[in-house]
Amino acid sequence: MALACMTAAQGCENPSAGSFTLLDPSRRTARIDDLGLVRVSGRDAVRFLHGQFTNAVERLGNRTVSAGYCSPKGRLLATLHLWMDGEDVMMLLPKAVAPQFLKRLRMYVLRADVHFDCALEGMSIFGITGDAVAELEAAGLPVPAQGEAVRADGVTILDMLPAAELEGFPFGGRRALVIAPSERGLFAEAGESALWWASEIAAGAATVWPGSRELFVPQAVNFELTGGVVFNKGCYPGQEVISRVQHIGEIGRRAAVGLAEGAVRALPGAPVYADGQEAGFVVQSVIAAGRTLVLFSALSSALVSGVSLEPGGAPMAQPPLPYKIRNVLK
Repeated sequence: MALACMTAAQGCENPSAGSFTLLDPSRRTARIDDLGLVRVSGRDAVRFLHGQFTNAVERLGNRTVSAGYCSPKGRLLATLHLWMDGEDVMMLLPKAVAPQFLKRLRMYVLRADVHFDCALEGMSIFGITGDAVAELEAAGLPVPAQGEAVRADGVTILDMLPAAELEGFPFGGRRALVIAPSERGLFAEAGESALWWASEIAAGAATVWPGSRELFVPQAVNFELTGGVVFNKGCYPGQEVISRVQHIGEIGRRAAVGLAEGAVRALPGAPVYADGQEAGFVVQSVIAAGRTLVLFSALSSALVSGVSLEPGGAPMAQPPLPYKIRNVLK
């Protein structure tokens, strides 16, 4: 059921998914139509998923975490958010990536008692891009503790990574995702989903889209710095490669935020340039008010010399990330 639900989604496998245009940057809350929701149930669900992802699924408790699903070579095939709903695991990820992700994941279930079901029917997903406490309280919703999920009257609220302040954009500070029955009519004045993805860029939070599948090891998009990887959970696909990269100590590619003048359709997986040479790839982008906001991954040396979206183009401004680049094992 889950695969059919996601396959039917508009924009499924859309090669331009992950590149957005923001028409109204003035709002703080966005209705997100690009995400799908899957419920994973069965007595083996937690154990099975724990052995598949870069983050721990066992003993999640009230926490919500990001996680990656990797190829045996340690390259990200999908990124998702996880939390528990009773005994079931909930997975939130882009609709454009979900069909191949679920098809591949199901190949390894074998005889385990694990079931995947679409949980999106009748539900709406909203992103609060800044000042989440005030927005949630105004809507009469509980405020989750940092890094946690809270449920009330059929509504789930997930605490999300904070976004950095960016000039010309309304977001900055604490953010949240809200998953609610559509009939509740919450956030009737919510803006377009591009607003949420712009805030994700400002948070330095990477998402895998069809165009960037298998391009990045997690560290190349700062995924371990945003809580998506743990290094003490045991084996999962690509674990040896990811651990080896971390223990080297010096990571050759990192993600950064770029802000370019002009509207450039920067698709996920498109190259970025330094000194006229390819130096990395776009993770995702949003065009807004005649500028292009980009999360990109590039060689560490290129981040110093300057990165552009076109060969010979002007280097993008690099607003600061809301976290420090570091080796989490040091």
